[in-house]
Amino acid sequence: MQAAFDRARQLVQETKGERRTRTNEGFQSTERSLPRLSAPFDIPWSQNISSYLGSHNPLAAPVNPKTESVWLFDNTAYRPIHPYPHAKQPWQAYVQGAFFKTGTGRDLSKIVADIADKVGLKEGTGEERERGERTIAERLQPFADLVAPARWVEVKLPDGKVQKLGPGGRSATSAQVVAFSGKHKDGDVVEIGAVRPEVTPHGPMETGFAEPEGWMVIS
Repeated sequence: MQAAFDRARQLVQETKGERRTRTNEGFQSTERSLPRLSAPFDIPWSQNISSYLGSHNPLAAPVNPKTESVWLFDNTAYRPIHPYPHAKQPWQAYVQGAFFKTGTGRDLSKIVADIADKVGLKEGTGEERERGERTIAERLQPFADLVAPARWVEVKLPDGKVQKLGPGGRSATSAQVVAFSGKHKDGDVVEIGAVRPEVTPHGPMETGFAEPEGWMVIS
């Protein structure tokens, strides 16, 4: 059921260009040939249902450092454009996190080997193959661990204030705009970590500060 839901969401969200690329390059046949990963989450039915409520979930709970973890993604702080530009607006950033059940991913060896063959590492040397498989495994791990919907985490902002992030919704991700107080200037970069750092095995997120003029993002 979840797979069908995700597929329907993909069809709704993908652009005409993405759909054309997927068709021309045979994405669907490749995806059908990949080994299946485990179910995306395994949580009590009450949390399963309430996860549809997203940030308004009354049953959400903090991340459990013994069984769960959260990835905090780097971001850019900016000043919103005000209709009266003489008044500088406070810094803010779009902050995102992803919540997982720690160490729940299945054995990836067969999956990694299958992907390595598909991307052309089959003919590589032993050392090249090993290095490639190691990279594939690192990048695949987040897709193998079970996600943890209905979780939130507290982080400490540069001014010392504590900010609650989440709870995550159905996809176990949270996204919200966070305002920053204090003095920051264009080009500053600060680290923002969880109040309980043990829940963020990949470390704190970095926030870079950029004024409204003089920069651009190339993606």
